[in-house]
Amino acid sequence: MRLLYLVTAILLLLTAPSASAEDSLAVSYDFAHLPTPIAGVAGGRDVVFVGEPLNSSVAALSRLTGRQVGALPAPPSGFVLPFIVHSLGEGRIAVLDAGGTPQPDPPVLANPTIYEYAYSTSGGFSAQLVRTIRFTGVPVGFAEDFVLLPDGRYLLSDAILGSVWVVQPDGTVTPGIVPKTFEPADFIPRLALCPTMPKVTVNGVPFLFSGSTLPGVSPLAVRDGNVYYYSPCARGIYSFPLSVLSDHRQPYERAADIRLVAPTPADVPVEELLDFTFNPFNPADRYLYAADALQLRVIRIDLATGARQVVAGDPRRFDFPSALGFLPTTGGLSELVVVSNQQERLTVTNDAITEDAPNLPFVVAKVLVTR
Repeated sequence: MRLLYLVTAILLLLTAPSASAEDSLAVSYDFAHLPTPIAGVAGGRDVVFVGEPLNSSVAALSRLTGRQVGALPAPPSGFVLPFIVHSLGEGRIAVLDAGGTPQPDPPVLANPTIYEYAYSTSGGFSAQLVRTIRFTGVPVGFAEDFVLLPDGRYLLSDAILGSVWVVQPDGTVTPGIVPKTFEPADFIPRLALCPTMPKVTVNGVPFLFSGSTLPGVSPLAVRDGNVYYYSPCARGIYSFPLSVLSDHRQPYERAADIRLVAPTPADVPVEELLDFTFNPFNPADRYLYAADALQLRVIRIDLATGARQVVAGDPRRFDFPSALGFLPTTGGLSELVVVSNQQERLTVTNDAITEDAPNLPFVVAKVLVTR
């Protein structure tokens, strides 16, 4: 199977007429086409999972062919907005259901849930829900991302109220870095949203995020004892030591350890890195890979210097890239899968338009990092 996959991947690269190699860092090509908006992507050795939030479902695609082989069974109460998917290791996947679309003004609390699934591809695809983590009673404005820590805890980011919450191994939710109160005067500036944003143009379309705001703490990634997050409002990639989340200070006092790692370039008026990730299958790869949504590309950042490189860019293939994730290495290839959901073309995410006008289909792309 692995040899067949490798041969197929090479043939796709050789025959795909639109394969791109912008600066020789990578080669990208279309992996799958879906008819509805997509968000969230992760996978394993044989399967790739893609969230379909408006369909309240998570599709399972063959990693070899891109064709759908199944779907995650919905939880008993159904999915509301499944839009973030992360691999927990081979045969395990987790889905963040945001519980509804963001409503920042005035803030309406969300009801996020993390669902863990076990899956198998032996004899055909099958999956079962094995754990449910609810945030009932936890003040969350909009859950933007989550990450599983090596010790079994989860971190959850809130892009509206500007918080990082910790889920303990037993499922208890505790504050990590959280404002003293949720009155605007107590918000933590490097975590909370901006109530306004300037109008920009994305792929020729005028664009304002839903609520005409800029999110606060958004994607999360962890490496070498540090938590990294991105804030479009605070204009940069920030970090803090993982250890502060269990020290004896008040949750709002821990914000003192947040440090700016890589600022948004000064000549970029608005930036949104909707997702980012390290390559967990290549410890020697020092870069942080990011979905640069407004610039229609995938980039990587050297966190030691803040320098950025364009990995792949194409206004059709990466039409508002929103999520990405590395797949287990096969044949020595570092393979990044990317979904783009054309947020500039949908009224649910763009306040500057009055009609949906998507360019069908929605593209799931693969990026083979060559160096």
